[in-house]
Order: sequence, then C-alpha cells, then structure tokens
Amino acid sequence: MKRLVATAIGAVFVIGCGTQNYETRLERTLEHMKYSKRLNENLTDPATKGKLEELQIFLRPPKDMTGPTQTFQMAAVEPGRFDVESTFMEPEKQSLHVLARVDRPKTAAKKGVPKAEPPPRGDFAADVVELVKNVYGADVDITKFKEEKKENNTFKHLQLDLQAKYVQIYLYGEKSSPHKVALVFEYPKAERNYVDPKMGLCLESFAVGERARRAFAGGETEVEGGEPAAEDSSEPVAF
Repeated sequence: MKRLVATAIGAVFVIGCGTQNYETRLERTLEHMKYSKRLNENLTDPATKGKLEELQIFLRPPKDMTGPTQTFQMAAVEPGRFDVESTFMEPEKQSLHVLARVDRPKTAAKKGVPKAEPPPRGDFAADVVELVKNVYGADVDITKFKEEKKENNTFKHLQLDLQAKYVQIYLYGEKSSPHKVALVFEYPKAERNYVDPKMGLCLESFAVGERARRAFAGGETEVEGGEPAAEDSSEPVAF
C-alpha cells in the first residue's frame, strides 16, 4: 500500500513538472512572437545579396531606410581599407554607415599573376575613430567609449552631440575577433524619439558569424535559453 501511494505521488509530481515546463515553453514562445512582431514593425528586411551576407554580417536597418547606396555616403575611403563600406538612408531623418573587417583565410595567387598587396591597415577601432574625426570635425577620444549591451551583443558606444544632430558610434568585436564592425547612426536631434527605439532594435538583432548564417537562413540568432552561439564572440572591443 505504501509503495502504491509513493508511486502515485511520484506520478503527480512528474505530471506537475511537465505541465510547468510546458507553460514555461509556451510563455517563451509567445514572448518571442511578440518580439518578432516588434522587430518586423520597426526594422527593414535584412541586407542580403551583397558583402554583408557574404561576410556573415546580419543587419536589419531601421524601418524606412533604403540601401545600401551605390557609394559610401560617409566619406571617401581608400580602397581596401575596410572589407565593408555601406550606407543606408532615410532622407531627412536618419542614416546608418557600416564599416567592417573580417579575417578570412588567405588565398594563393594564381600562377604567373602577381598578387596585389592590400593597403596597410591599422587597428580597426582606431581607423574608424580617425575617419569619424575627419568627417565630423569632432574631438573623438577612443578612451571615452563605454560598454553597452544590446540583448546578446556587446558594443563600445560613444555619442557625438553636433549642434543640430547626433552621431551614435557602436563598435563591435575585440582585436582577436574575426568580425570587427562599426555602426554609425546619424540623425537630426528633432528625430531622436523617432529614431532611437528603431536603432536599439537594430543593435539587438545584429549578428555575425554562425548566428548570422542561421539568421540569413531564416533561423534564430540565439540558441535555446538565449545564450549566444559558441562560435560567435560578443566580447567588447579591446582598445
């Protein structure tokens, strides 16, 4: 009799745990659906069929932005200085400039064809900061960047207050990371309430490497439980 009672209690406990787990999974699924809806309402489709997808950089610019433009709109950049130079724009409201470097295996030159030497490259973050200084005439101190987390992504962030507009600079990837990306948002101060929420979601959905590959394929950028994939480093930039 005692054994029967113990078995019954154990069965109830297992059923109870199973119900709780189901409810937890259901709640997570509903939250994910709500979040996906919010992303779709505020962001464009991911930038595909170009350098970003080729280099596994998943980016959904804020809603109503178009691009990438035919030429990089931030400044003239020496060819080969970066692997990605892209601009997305919503006229009169906002623009997003993307700079990136991706470490890739070196390819051997074809027999008899001399291989062109790439231009000398300095530290990625320092090169981005130097470009920003030249474009906006601002005194940008690399030590003033602050770490900022956006979901599973960690950036180094600096805001420039330039009279009538803001420039928000986000640097992703440390020196040892294969992907190093700079996202530079530019918008009039009067558009801040319109731009900031979309910009935040853009940064949250950003992904590189294996997470980007899954996202481009229509999957999730996170593994179950919300942790970033092991292949992807979301550590802050090491200056």
